[in-house]
Amino acid sequence: MRANIEFLENGFGKFNHEMFNDELPVPAMRISSARSFVGQFKTEKTIGFMGRTKASYCLTLSNRYELEERVLEDVLIHEMIHFLISFRKIRDTSSHGKKFRMLMDEINRRYGRNITVSHKCTKEQLESDRTKAHSIVCLCTMSDGRKLVCRVSQSKVFEIHRAFQDWDKVIKEEWFWVYGSYFNRFRKVLTPRLFSVDNEGLAVIESGTRLEFAEVSGGRTILRPAGVTLR
Repeated sequence: MRANIEFLENGFGKFNHEMFNDELPVPAMRISSARSFVGQFKTEKTIGFMGRTKASYCLTLSNRYELEERVLEDVLIHEMIHFLISFRKIRDTSSHGKKFRMLMDEINRRYGRNITVSHKCTKEQLESDRTKAHSIVCLCTMSDGRKLVCRVSQSKVFEIHRAFQDWDKVIKEEWFWVYGSYFNRFRKVLTPRLFSVDNEGLAVIESGTRLEFAEVSGGRTILRPAGVTLR
């Protein structure tokens, strides 16, 4: 299933009663399409009347991935543990420190849950992300004939381009601007890394816009659609 506001509201009420003795106040609840997290808890503090500090709380679940309902429940409970620690003003050694892990282990033991300190999406879950987006993709032909790819963060394009030019095993480097959901399963890399790709991915790349590095006035290098002449 994918997270929705009804699941979030009902789940919060259920687990707050069953596991947290209804101690937690009802926070703001949101559904996001974020790919960088499945669940998130935030505390915001504002200065109110007479300089008094007031805290507001927000629980967010991402609906970007298809997850088993029980897995999504564990994600919500994970964020509720963060909520409890913040609400009680418990000092911990880190974000998932000793106090967090103690509470997590107790809930897992008492209620038969499988809460973990982080949720890593499986290959199938990543492939369930059907949100269409633009991606900058580098396709490298290796000395052994393999074709490997990486989805590159826009801010790291030139750095990664220079690095691949120094890789002896990369005999051909091509860059593309692609659109769709296929490359959502690939994390945007910040350092030079290459991954295998299937025929579907190669077809998506070939249907995209081919890019080229070109020098322009002032000695700058830009990445632009191949064959485009700038006046």
